[in-house]
Formats: sequence, structure tokens, C-alpha cells
Amino acid sequence: MTYQLNITKNQFDFIDFSEASAFINVMPELSTTVELYFWGITLLTSSTWGKPLILPNIDINSDDDIYIAGHAKAVFQQVIGGEIQIELYDPQNPKTFLKNQQGESVTLQKRWTFKPNHSMFVYELDCVSEWPAGACYLALASKGQAQLTFEVSDCIKAQQFVLSPEKYSQPGWKPAKNVHDEIVQIS
Repeated sequence: MTYQLNITKNQFDFIDFSEASAFINVMPELSTTVELYFWGITLLTSSTWGKPLILPNIDINSDDDIYIAGHAKAVFQQVIGGEIQIELYDPQNPKTFLKNQQGESVTLQKRWTFKPNHSMFVYELDCVSEWPAGACYLALASKGQAQLTFEVSDCIKAQQFVLSPEKYSQPGWKPAKNVHDEIVQIS
């Protein structure tokens, strides 16, 4: 079943993109309707966050957050401006950022200027950009609705993802190392 969730204005606070991979086409022009595709969005449905996000017709039977182990589409209407920054990963060592000759991180950035007003809302999110590969910050100023669409069958308890990221991450994703390999014993 396809689920459509209104994430307009403060409802957006219940959506966590920090574990999500974004499929962003770096756009020279910003359209008034922006569609973005992700894998791995987390819905903050736990009471840990105070008042949780309520999702009618989705029954996970848990006081846990929900991880969408699949594709999701976010649509923002009446977009009037924004900004994108992608700090590029080093293709030779994807655990680190690409550096220029001065040792500074290489960052792609584009701004679409706008005049702030009371009828708009700025949606800010941090995620991972698939291409170009890097850490992504995206802000979109919008005067319209925002909506997230995903398949209910892709919803799992967030704890399941944390315990087995290789099972629920985007196909092709490989964990950097086994966590246990990082443990150093001090004598």
C-alpha cells in the first residue's frame, strides 16, 4: 500500500534524513515543484521525541521510530528558493572527504535567492547524496504543501536497521568495517 504523509511546515520535524541516501539531480534552475527521491528515511514515531508522529493505518506495534527500508519521494510545492551544498567524498577513500591542494574539503554549492516572508517555510535536511557522492545539506523555501510518499511494506522498526544496516540499506551499500574490528584493547 502506498502511503502519503503530509509533512508541511512543523510536520517536517518528524522526518529524519540523517541515515537517508538522496538521489538529487543537481539542478541549475529551481522549479516551483521539487521532487526528491530517498532511500532510508526515518519517521520519528517514538515518544522519545515528546509528542510522536502518528501514522494511521501503519501498525508496527512498537514505541520505536520507523525506518523506511525502500524508496520514498518527497514533493515540495510552491518553492521560491533554496540552497544545496555537497561536500564531496574522496572516490579513493569513501570514508573521507575529497581535499583540494590546500587541504580543504571540496564542496559544490548552489543558491537560489529569495525574499523571506511570513507565508513561507524553509525545509532543511542533511543526508547523503548518491551522485555526486558526498554529505549533503539542502534547504528549500516553500509557500506550499510538502508530502512524503512511500510503501507501507518498506516500513520496519528503526532498531532493526540499527542492528542490521547491511540488510536494510540501499542495495549495493556495503558497511565500511565490522564494528568489532574497531575495538582497541588498552592494557
